[in-house]
Amino acid sequence: MDAYLDMLQDSLKRKLEILNRIMKYQREESDMLKESNMEMEAFDKSISDKVVLAESIDSLDDGFERVYDRVREEMIGHKEKYAVQIRAMQDMIAEISEKNVLIQAEENRLRLEVDNYAKRESAALRQKRDSGKAARNYYNNMKKLNYVGSQFMDKKK
Repeated sequence: MDAYLDMLQDSLKRKLEILNRIMKYQREESDMLKESNMEMEAFDKSISDKVVLAESIDSLDDGFERVYDRVREEMIGHKEKYAVQIRAMQDMIAEISEKNVLIQAEENRLRLEVDNYAKRESAALRQKRDSGKAARNYYNNMKKLNYVGSQFMDKKK
């Protein structure tokens, strides 16, 4: 039974470590979005790494559930015997829940930052395109301005 409880605690500890890593990636992504010349490849890699971490959390959760199902009745039947381990797991689960809420809030904030970044980049591209268009128009108009038609030919037909 102690081995199962240790497995449950190890699973929770690994989940906490993964959540901490996800939070680290979020801080890095937020910093990247604040840069004027963001490296899209690094940003994409960060998102991909977070997806892999989230998938590993899902597999940890599945394993935790399977082990917990095996020991649930024993733990409930002998709460006083396993009180220390149960309390430690409850504390870790509370910390996990808190981090999940923080991560979710940060993901929402990052989504808004990404939207704002996309809008800024789109506006910058539009401005560059408009500037190029204005320069072409100016150049074409200046070519017409210096054009002097034939003065010896009659334009009437």
